[in-house]
Amino acid sequence: DQDVNASLWQKAKSVSIQGFYMDDTEITNNEYRQFTHWVRDSIAHTILEHFQEPDFNDNEWIDWTVQIEWESPEVREALDEMYVPYNQRIGGRDELNTGVLQYDYWDIDWRKASMAKVTKVSRLEVIDNDMSINVYPDTLVWIRDFTYSYNEPMARNYFSHPAFDDYPVVGITWEQANAFSHWRTK
Repeated sequence: DQDVNASLWQKAKSVSIQGFYMDDTEITNNEYRQFTHWVRDSIAHTILEHFQEPDFNDNEWIDWTVQIEWESPEVREALDEMYVPYNQRIGGRDELNTGVLQYDYWDIDWRKASMAKVTKVSRLEVIDNDMSINVYPDTLVWIRDFTYSYNEPMARNYFSHPAFDDYPVVGITWEQANAFSHWRTK
């Protein structure tokens, strides 16, 4: 998709980036899909109020032993807010609203922490970042990046189809990659 003639006239440029950690292999669609399913299930458990008894700090924890019966009419009605509204459905199909798949976590901005002056305000109050990230990847990345990809099965099914399970995940932002790393580390 590049202009070959114009590329002959472009000057070479050097780019410097900061050091970073890298995994041994790429994160596959299957691994990232496990993350999105965990976020989906945790939201569903929260809506259905599947909690264990509070611990000594009065924290409630999700009871993961309770199975969600997604096809049950009662459960489907309770989880209605997780689905696309009826008037916006394509072909009347039940589809999960990917906009509700938000992963909430906190992170420390180390650059901000290094510049924070010690004052009467706690350093943790200055550097604590609460994040809420939509975790579903951009599944139209192939169509947007390649002109002739509109008829390719990869363009429509790359993230969701099991045939592409071991392919690297694409269409995620830096924030989504950080959220995945936080979840995977936890």
